[in-house]
Amino acid sequence: MTTQPNTSQASMPHAMSNQFLPEFNLQPDEYGWTGRFPGGPHCLFGKEISLEIHTRSLRTRPKVLPPVSASQAALVSAITPELPTILKRVEEELTAYNRKYDAGFKEFVRDPHVWLSCESEDGTSWTFVVERIDSPDFGYHAEFKGTKFIELWAGD
Repeated sequence: MTTQPNTSQASMPHAMSNQFLPEFNLQPDEYGWTGRFPGGPHCLFGKEISLEIHTRSLRTRPKVLPPVSASQAALVSAITPELPTILKRVEEELTAYNRKYDAGFKEFVRDPHVWLSCESEDGTSWTFVVERIDSPDFGYHAEFKGTKFIELWAGD
């Protein structure tokens, strides 16, 4: 699960991160960088999606927040033009997943975002995370390799 951006992080030491993705206006966060996709808003079930790129796995290590890597930037650049197709697929998968037990899940959708983790930085792996307002530790995770959907799972 990811954390909400902390606006007090603006004063933390960090390297510049807009070298590779200037159109995203990335802002520092505890674990990396957050932003919005250009040309938006891009929405999942009516909620605007965001982008989270984690460049460290611990909030304070390394002390200086690392910038977005070239491979992370390349992956975001590959995802961006395919966003309409990706969003449609995630909506379909979530609807199918919840059809039997939680048909009204859409009203609880919170903070949908594309998440790149520094722990699985292989240039292709990323996750579309959707949180719920009624269960703050719960999230749906749609895993992708490049723009290919792999699986959907959910949990705390």
